[in-house]
Amino acid sequence: MSVEAIGAIALSALAQPETIRTDAIAPTATAGIKGADFMNVMGAGLSRADQSLRSADTQLRALAAGQDIPIHEVMIAMEQARMDLTLVVEVRNRMLESYQELTRMQL
Repeated sequence: MSVEAIGAIALSALAQPETIRTDAIAPTATAGIKGADFMNVMGAGLSRADQSLRSADTQLRALAAGQDIPIHEVMIAMEQARMDLTLVVEVRNRMLESYQELTRMQL
């Protein structure tokens, strides 16, 4: 499964603002929140991970094709892509665990 497919699934799941009720939250709790919302932050993170994976792939292909690219730059790009992908997977795991915990709560 590609990063684009994961991003599309995550963004489609988060793109349903009608299911989130903000009237149940105290006004003082939301008054200090400014800036980007959760969906934008997640989308930016997925885009960054996708971009780093593409960059590492491009550099690795160029190195395999015999172009004069320093191997240390390729290794740094590959490690950055690995770390970004690991972060995306861990955030997904934490979100899934949180969702499962919420579904187990008794009302």
